[in-house]
Amino acid sequence: MMFPPHTPSAAGLRLVARGACLVAVLMVFLAVESGLDIARGQQPSKPIAIDNGSAKGPEDYTDWKRPDLTLMVTGNQHGYLEPCGCTGLDNQKGGVARRFTFLNQIRDRGWEVIPIDAGNQVRRFGRQAEIKFQRTAEALRKMQYESVGFGTDDVRLGVGELISVAASESPEEALYVSANVVLLDPSLMPQFKIMDRGGMKVGMTSVLDPATLDSPLGDEIVLEPPVAATKKALESIDAKSPDYKVLTFFGTEKAAEKLVREVPGFDVVVVAGGFGEPTYQMQSIDNSETKMIVTGDKAMYVGMIGLYKDAPAKYSRVAMTHEIEDSKEMRKLMSDYQLQLRDLGLEALGLRPIPTPSGKSYIGSEACGKCHTSAYEIWEGTPHSHATESLIHPGERGDVPRHFDPECISCHVTGWNPQGFYPYESGYLSLEATPHLTASGCENCHGPGAAHAAAEEAGSNVSEPKRIDLRDAMRLTFDDARAKCMECHDLDNSPDFHEQDAFEDVYWPEVEHYGMD
Repeated sequence: MMFPPHTPSAAGLRLVARGACLVAVLMVFLAVESGLDIARGQQPSKPIAIDNGSAKGPEDYTDWKRPDLTLMVTGNQHGYLEPCGCTGLDNQKGGVARRFTFLNQIRDRGWEVIPIDAGNQVRRFGRQAEIKFQRTAEALRKMQYESVGFGTDDVRLGVGELISVAASESPEEALYVSANVVLLDPSLMPQFKIMDRGGMKVGMTSVLDPATLDSPLGDEIVLEPPVAATKKALESIDAKSPDYKVLTFFGTEKAAEKLVREVPGFDVVVVAGGFGEPTYQMQSIDNSETKMIVTGDKAMYVGMIGLYKDAPAKYSRVAMTHEIEDSKEMRKLMSDYQLQLRDLGLEALGLRPIPTPSGKSYIGSEACGKCHTSAYEIWEGTPHSHATESLIHPGERGDVPRHFDPECISCHVTGWNPQGFYPYESGYLSLEATPHLTASGCENCHGPGAAHAAAEEAGSNVSEPKRIDLRDAMRLTFDDARAKCMECHDLDNSPDFHEQDAFEDVYWPEVEHYGMD
């Protein structure tokens, strides 16, 4: 499991579809375009027109005449190497295992395919994020990706990790391409790439918007100004006289639109970095002939751009749903990733327990149940009571245990920070060392209870006022309970949990308990 659990519905339910784009056909004035080409010192070229179709809904690529070349675009994986599957994989989209199968299905149709990615493979930093970045690069190479950009979280990993996957001896062999990200030396990674397939030539580059950074980069990573870097890359691309020109952009749609207006000449800009589902059609950009595609979040969709020598280009978005079987190659990669986490262990992953915010210690739910018998019985009847077991023996994809994965166990054991993915002192460490802290127990909501339990023991020397204070510290108001639940059932993973009255009417009744009995 690659990320926090507890998603009671499809991960995409919180993502509101942006609606259909205005039906439009790109009308290019050849005289104007020729003037631009001549101004660049190139022979006039005729841009490929875009067929947005007559329907307002999504295009079905299976209805297409076979394209001469198909671009497969993804982006903003955001750490979601696979869906977690906590509430059933049929409710969740995404994952490289499905994506690889889909790519192979398209290739089996006899279609010539170029996969490209707009960047942001991870979402955190630290040793686990570095491992995930390496495994993702391995997956992208297996899927024969031709060009990958960088996202904000990618470049936080550090130059060593980036160079290990991005450096190449020749532009043709390069996986990563960037117009404005320079790792140590510009010669280590190409600024643009030309890909010749199906009798068509595609030029592409990528840009990372500096405005997306929330902290300075190290001296070894230089982020050049986007406009100047994009102009330079486009001039090099134009010199190769491509049939189609692609810019991938990590940042906001607004920033992408501004960039292509300042640097005209691309046929399409593929934007990652925002939230929401991809639109049904390519979007028009005011005062620009460049069309825009958004990838959506968590790589839940693959975008398909069908290119034709003698017809307008087409576009279709395809959801990576449970209807697409996992590829065996990617399942093996998933297994290897989990085994690597197991073999390293928490300490090698840089996860050392830190003191709890209250300074108190955990004791385990069984100790709570000695007095709170009714509450304990209710808890035992909830999925929380076997949360760890669901990682050891997953109901789906059961060939890969995930109880060594910090991004999974943080919400499936007792005594971890669910948003930070690290353990607290006296919290869960392993099945062997801390078996009493398996499952998502009472203390995940009420707080560490060792001091409270000790004070209630017969013969305790704790004063009555102190005993009362300890009891009061364990109590939660209804609003506090809701907030605690949402630390795991967050918007990113449990969108249904945040619908109006959902907590009150649906989720709280499943765990409702009060006082001693």
